[in-house]
Amino acid sequence: LISISGIVFIQTGSGDFSLRSIVDNFHSNPLSYILAFIGAIIWAFYCVLTKKMSNGQNPISIFFVGVALTLWLKLLLSGQFAIPSMDIPTVITLLVASAAIGFGYAAWNIGIIHGNTTMLVVASYFTPIISSILAMFILQTQLSLSFWQGTAMVTAGSFICWISTNWSVIQPFLKKITK
Repeated sequence: LISISGIVFIQTGSGDFSLRSIVDNFHSNPLSYILAFIGAIIWAFYCVLTKKMSNGQNPISIFFVGVALTLWLKLLLSGQFAIPSMDIPTVITLLVASAAIGFGYAAWNIGIIHGNTTMLVVASYFTPIISSILAMFILQTQLSLSFWQGTAMVTAGSFICWISTNWSVIQPFLKKITK
């Protein structure tokens, strides 16, 4: 509830919560919301099944090929197939962003397959904060106090959820550091 409240807090800014505006946003572009929801479900399955089915191999390239084919198919079916003109700064930004995403996914998979999954999960709860800071610098913008408060709520809610579901893991650690 804390995490969801943080998302709502970010979306509403300093305004009031309106269920009607959420419904209107959904109706204005339902495909985006449906794809985001399906993507979240697929990502959860992917993260769980990767460790079990990978046999120590990193299957991220299969994931990227699947995503690329899906996006190209969507573009072709939309009837808006036109490659925009690109200048040098755009190409550099595209290459840097692609490398960051590729290395990020590769590192995530290595962590899932060979690393400490518990530590990976805890570290991932700070992703909203890190990505917000990076986006702020890349987009050269200021983020409002309500945005940061909402981001803190999302992170805190996720962390509290993890603590509550992993209490048996945390208790021995707490006993060790309090001795």
